Order: sequence, then C-alpha cells, then structure tokens
Amino acid sequence: MDRREEFLKQAEQIVGKENVVSLDSSEGYLDPYPLNPGRNPWPGVRPANTAEVQSLVKLATELETPLWVFSCGKNLGYGGPEPRDSGMVALDLSRMNRIIAVDDRLCYAVVEPGVTFFDLFEYIKERGLNVWISVPALGWGSVMGNMLDRGYGMTPHGDHVKQLCGMDVVLPDGELVRTGMGAMEGTDLGPLFQGGFGPTLDGLFTQSNLGVVTQIGLWLQPAPQTYVNGDIAVEHEEDLPQLIDILTTLRREEIIQNNALCGNIVRAATMRGNRAKFWDGEGSIPDWRLEEMRQEFGLGQWNAKFALYGDRGLCERRLEIIRERITVIPGARIDARFYSGTEGLALQHDDISPLDRTQMAGVPTLKPLSTVGWAAEDGGHIDAAPIIPARGEEVYAFYKEAKRLYAKYGFDLYIGYHLYPRHMVHVTMIFFERGNEEMLGRARALYAELLDVARAKGYAPYRSHVDYMDRIADGFDYNNHALRRLQEKLKDALDPAGVIAPGKQGVWPERYREERSSATEALAIG
Repeated sequence: MDRREEFLKQAEQIVGKENVVSLDSSEGYLDPYPLNPGRNPWPGVRPANTAEVQSLVKLATELETPLWVFSCGKNLGYGGPEPRDSGMVALDLSRMNRIIAVDDRLCYAVVEPGVTFFDLFEYIKERGLNVWISVPALGWGSVMGNMLDRGYGMTPHGDHVKQLCGMDVVLPDGELVRTGMGAMEGTDLGPLFQGGFGPTLDGLFTQSNLGVVTQIGLWLQPAPQTYVNGDIAVEHEEDLPQLIDILTTLRREEIIQNNALCGNIVRAATMRGNRAKFWDGEGSIPDWRLEEMRQEFGLGQWNAKFALYGDRGLCERRLEIIRERITVIPGARIDARFYSGTEGLALQHDDISPLDRTQMAGVPTLKPLSTVGWAAEDGGHIDAAPIIPARGEEVYAFYKEAKRLYAKYGFDLYIGYHLYPRHMVHVTMIFFERGNEEMLGRARALYAELLDVARAKGYAPYRSHVDYMDRIADGFDYNNHALRRLQEKLKDALDPAGVIAPGKQGVWPERYREERSSATEALAIG
C-alpha cells in the first residue's frame, strides 16, 4: 500500500471523509499555471482547527508521510497549491477561516490561515472599524499565507512580514507553541509587542518548513483622515534611473509613505486587453509599436503610482516636495487626487469608482487577474522577481538585461517594480499559453537564464516557484552554503521524520537530502 494511502485512510477519522482528497480524485491539488504540465492531481487533507492539525501532523510523523502546507493555495505564479513532488500530501488550511479579533484602537488583528484579504476587509467594513488593511495585487489569497511567504501590499504596512506579531505553531511532533508575549497565559500582549522574551522565533516560521502556523497577529493601519492617490508619468525609457533614485529617496525620507509602484507600457496594455488586440506579429512587441501604444494610452514610458496618508496639511506639504523633486525630469507629469474625512472613508464602499478604490487604499480586488489572458485566452504566468539594490543605474542595467532576454525568447517584457527605501522588487512576469509546450519550453528557458543573470550580479528572488526552490537556494553559497547547513540542522532537530514540507525553499530533511525528493519513499507500509 502507498504510504500516502494509509495516511489518507486514517485522516478520515480526524477531519471526516468529505475533507480528504484521495489519491485517485480528479479534484486534487495542481498548479493552475503549470510550467511543467502532465502531472496528476495531488491528494490532500483539510483540517478545521488547530487540534485537527496537531492530530494530522502526529499521524504524518507516525506513518512518515510528508505534508505540503499552504493556507489557501492562491500563490499563483509560484506553483499555487501544488506540492514539490509526488511523495507528498497537501495540508490545506483554508477551512481554518476565523477572524479571532480586530482592534481598531491599537490597530491589530488576529486571524487563522484561511482568512482572505476580502474576508478581513468585509469584516472591518461591516463593523465600521477605523482601520485599513494592506492588500496584495489579488485579494482572494490568505492574509497569513501572503505574510509568511513575504508577500507585499501597497500601503505604509505593505511590507507584510514586518507587521507580523506573534503566532501559534504546531511543531512536527504535534506540540503547540505560541511565540512572543503570547507565550504567557492570561495576556493580550501577543499581537502588540514583536520582541517577546528571549530569542525571537517568529522569523523561523516564515518561508519555513519547521512547523505549521495556525494563527497570527498582525498590525493594521489607522484609517487616515486624508488619502492621496498619486500618479507620475515620464516619457523616455532612459529616464528610469533618475525616477528610481527620486522615488526611493522620497521613500527613505518618508515623504512618500508607501512602496511606490512603477510599470511600463506592456503592464498598462495587459490591463486593457490581450496581446492580439495590440500586436499579432512574431516575437516581442517592438519598441516602435510600444511607443504608438504609449501615445494611444496617453501614458508615459514609465508610470509610477504612490500614495500619501494622514493629516491633510502634511499630505499637501508632502505632495509639494514630490512635485519639486519629480519635475526635474524633463516632461515628467504628476497628478494627485485627495480624499479627506468621510470622502476618504467612502473609498471602502462599493459605489466608488474602481479607479479610486485601489490596493493603495487597502481595498482588495481581483482586477489584475485579467492580465493572465495576455498571451492566450487559456493563459498562465510565472513571476520572476529578484531583489536588487534601489540604485537607479543598477535597476536600469538589469532592466536592459531583462529586455534582451525577453526578446531572445520571444516574450513581452512586463514590468511592475515595487520600490522600497533600500531595495526594490524587480517584478517581471512571463505570460504563456497553458499546454503549449513550445511556448512553455521558451518560458522555462527564459526564467532559468534570468535567474542566472540575476545571480551573477548578486541578486536573487525573494520567493520562488516550487520547481525552482533548489536552484535558487543553491545560489546562497557563502562559506560553502553555511546558511543552508544551519537551516538543515534546525530542520533535522525539529522534524527528524522530515514530514513538514520537505524541500521548501531548498531545505530538505536528512532522509531526502541526497535525492532532493520524497517521491521514491512513497512505498508500501508493513
């Protein structure tokens, strides 16, 4: 009997048969945008609470059945809910969807893994609470899952993992641990102070396979008295270095209060239709056609968005400073819309224009999902997002490298940079047609070469598609991969059976380390 089959059979007694996805089920877990198609759906289990997670983890350890853990499975462009290999069972935490607390006086929330950004937004709106959340591009995913994978949003709290404050974790032996100040009985300090007492452990469980997180505290933003939605357009490709330097300097000085977003014409086009609407030729859309599209759209070659929050007078002064800095770029345009008082609060309501109800106002949406159809009606994508220094000349140099590679492999270069004070996320997306093996082959080759070029410059993605975790982890090679060797020591100490997400971020337990796969051990029991 397959080891997984015995686990699934016994798991029915823990979560109920209706919450077990069998080995032969067509409803199993798959990457919705597979770079390597042809895989069979993965089996899985869906616990309803922490106690069931504890029981499942204990059972997995007893039967030596590895579990691939996710909150909602909406990590699209990175593998979605699909486990690393066929020896694993998916541990789907989406049924654990309680919002345990939202406090709009001290501005925090406590949630379970299955709570989506839409869930938390609606909860706050229905109760008239005076807080805003931070949301990523798509709002259907898990608040907790996004945070633990170091995802980001577009408000002042947009660096989501920095808002993490305390968690409940089921360890591989089934024991439940509460980190930080929450480790005391009878306290409400858990979601209020990040330090705790002694070594801080929360970071050990981000992008981690050391335990299963079942609850987190997170910090929220006070609803601002004024919100300003700003747009910047610059006309020339070569203006990018100066634009990057100005925006990141303004961010370091806290004049701009969120991580600004900077996109190119291809990004703007994906919001307006599919590729065939603009270009039906071979290869990448040529520069001359992109310039025509820019004129048609009435946009810049580079288009940035930023936001301001808080006191109106402060927002007005911040905007004056931004105008002073930006207008040194010849031909640069800046536009801003103010929302104050009840007008600002109305941004959370459905009857406000979608142009104003944006992620920078903490409003979840699914609008960017339409971009998936850029290359074909049955489209998919993979995100290529290395972290690079926020120096304009380096950003431009890597942009030129990316542009060369996209042209080499015949793809349109989508740019959606996210700018932080000292680094930036160099987001490029590779759009493809699902099942088109010729195109998928080019997409795989482009992604692999882009990783190599980034690593040669000392850059690496901040998170990874499941198929590339080992490759990216191999690049963290200081002192003969000392970091990974330490991660492996922690893994072997906490999870000697190697059952929690083996291979996540390239960290394998000892039993699978040589082969870097659990598939060969999905063997008979007894």
